[in-house]
Amino acid sequence: MPWWWWVVGAVIAIPTTEGVVVLGPEMTNHPSALLAIGCLVATVLLEAAFLTMLGRSDVDVDDSGIRAGRATLAANHLGRARALDALSAHRLLGPGLRADAELSLRPWIKTAVQIEVEDDGDRTPYWVVATRRPAELVTALDNVRRAKAEL
Repeated sequence: MPWWWWVVGAVIAIPTTEGVVVLGPEMTNHPSALLAIGCLVATVLLEAAFLTMLGRSDVDVDDSGIRAGRATLAANHLGRARALDALSAHRLLGPGLRADAELSLRPWIKTAVQIEVEDDGDRTPYWVVATRRPAELVTALDNVRRAKAEL
């Protein structure tokens, strides 16, 4: 998650705290520093929880396949996987993107992995999964494909 999200959160937290303390019911006559600090801490904690949930991206690879967010691709449908650097990912996601591709992206993560789908019953040609460690994800996917091929 980008650092500037936390700045935006702070810019929101301070006026929110001021609004609760100064404009809240029964507060205009008896504002206190303890109340202001408590509201500020509560607001920052709520924003931190929200930003952490928003920035979370789950990508799991195991013997059954890959799960990216809510989408899953079974191991027997995994095709070739290739790591994409920032420029390759930008090109693929720009004019080279197919409308029927499955995407699991985070705009602040510039690198990704493209995974071909080998399933005649699925119209999805490939997945693009954003990751900060594309080489590790490709290695994990290749290991799953090899293990399935040996069975």
